[in-house]
Amino acid sequence: MAPKATVDRLSQTLVVPAGPTPTGPLRLSWLDRYPTQMALMEVLDVYKPVRGMQKDPVKTIKHAVAEALVHYFPYAGRLAKSMDGEVHVLCEGQGVWFIEANASCALEDVHYLEYPLMMAKDELSPHPRPRLDPFEEEKLILLVQVTRFTCGGFVVGFRFRHAIADGTGHRQFKTAIGEIARGQDKPTIEAEWRRDARGGANRGAAWGTSGGFYGNCYYIMRVSADSERVVNSSIVEIVEMIKDGKKRLPLEFAKWAKGELKVDPYQITSDYNTLLVSDWTRLGFAEVDYGWGPPTNVVPLTNLDYIATCIRVKPWAHKPGARLITQCVTAESVTAFHEGMVALDTLHQKGILARL
Repeated sequence: MAPKATVDRLSQTLVVPAGPTPTGPLRLSWLDRYPTQMALMEVLDVYKPVRGMQKDPVKTIKHAVAEALVHYFPYAGRLAKSMDGEVHVLCEGQGVWFIEANASCALEDVHYLEYPLMMAKDELSPHPRPRLDPFEEEKLILLVQVTRFTCGGFVVGFRFRHAIADGTGHRQFKTAIGEIARGQDKPTIEAEWRRDARGGANRGAAWGTSGGFYGNCYYIMRVSADSERVVNSSIVEIVEMIKDGKKRLPLEFAKWAKGELKVDPYQITSDYNTLLVSDWTRLGFAEVDYGWGPPTNVVPLTNLDYIATCIRVKPWAHKPGARLITQCVTAESVTAFHEGMVALDTLHQKGILARL
């Protein structure tokens, strides 16, 4: 049996913007301040080695992060509360935690971090040691860890505050880091804060920007049905429920925003009856290039203990088809869940799901 893979943290430091940046408080939009956005999201990007590559991924990415922070300076700030209790970003160039680490194995030895993980996620995700005071950690906006593997590949671990950027916005920031790492002087897309704007789901037109807006520009849509209806419905009927819910969203959301509804109809409840589904296939995380090409794997670590989750990610090149990363059933329900997935796969093989 091969020895257990270990990770040796070599250094940790605060990386500050490479140049002067604005200071002071920055307002967050009400979408940014929504309770579900306060969490630190976690993701691991896995990069295979490149033959003949002489650059060190740690030094390359660390330098690029510092340069990118000049343009995306709120990431280097801290969350704070105003006198009236409203959360905002306090920009004083405090910096982001950056951790350098080495793993004792090759990426192939741990199956390129394909689930189930063969390494503890906290070994690759940026957690400063000793652990930060919880009160201080709640203020952080971004943490980064680059872990080298013996094969020459590496893993970039991010923990980022959803209040600053949604998935598409964070991809824009990571793309900026990649562009600078590959030699550009500045990002192709100019970052825009503009949290005072109001609009819809079109990031450019609705928010009145040229496309560099990176704040939250989405809203969680919820569909509710009793368990009996779900059990007795076909997969086609379940899909229709979801489609109908999406059609109702604009009107119901508008009523709630105007105060015509006392309770947010799409408020997420943290119980076993709720499944949070997210599609990461079009976020662009799988295209971020620091000079080693795009990642061979993107690993969401956003499974939450208080709510069931299911994240759709891009399939492996050698394994076409749907790829789901999920934490959605209790231990005693795993067998029944597996049988249900096998039944769905049978429908897929017969071409029924493809016609939905």
